[in-house]
Amino acid sequence: MADSLIGIRIILVEDHDDCREIFATMLRFHGAVVTAVANAREAIGIVAHADIVVTDFSMPGGDDGAWLLDRVNEQPRPIPVIVLSGFDESQSPRLASTRFARKLLKPIDPEQLSRAIIQVLQGHR
Repeated sequence: MADSLIGIRIILVEDHDDCREIFATMLRFHGAVVTAVANAREAIGIVAHADIVVTDFSMPGGDDGAWLLDRVNEQPRPIPVIVLSGFDESQSPRLASTRFARKLLKPIDPEQLSRAIIQVLQGHR
């Protein structure tokens, strides 16, 4: 499984420094090319160069994962977005109604995230 992410360009959006660093390190260990940013606005300028976006759902400043998904969907090339959330869909109507490629509930096992990325990209091609 470890070599399955080789060369995949991932934008990782996570406002918590520790989580961002852990996930970025793990994805890089599995061969991904990761650009990690702290908020959705930072991701917008670089998203066109990604194969997939992995984003936290709740972020400060009002630009959450759903906002980012809307911006990504405006890109000329479709880019799947996986969302990570500490809330279950039943706790967040906004999360429940937003059409992400995959929704993963925190805490997330790094291997689970890698598998989800691979599955989403295989289904996206």
